[in-house]
Amino acid sequence: VTWLRERWHDRAEAPEVRLSAAIGWLCLTDQAVPEEFRRTVDTLADDERAHAMEALRWMNAASGTGEPGLLRCRRCMLHPEEPDPEAAAWDSLF
Repeated sequence: VTWLRERWHDRAEAPEVRLSAAIGWLCLTDQAVPEEFRRTVDTLADDERAHAMEALRWMNAASGTGEPGLLRCRRCMLHPEEPDPEAAAWDSLF
């Protein structure tokens, strides 16, 4: 956990390394998520990386209607107050 924190925290690391380390850190710790972590993931989890990561089975499985898995994970885990686009789409039908 310490090693992963050092990787996502280190601005000298490649963005992909930092994002991967952040995901690993989040999965392995029960520590409170620091604000710097949120800012880092919000910056690094962009549309380009999200679409590239859709090739990963586990990330593809996490995707929702029109929302790549990485962006859905970011929203659900770090920003639960944001509306779910899939639910909004269903709600608009009724």
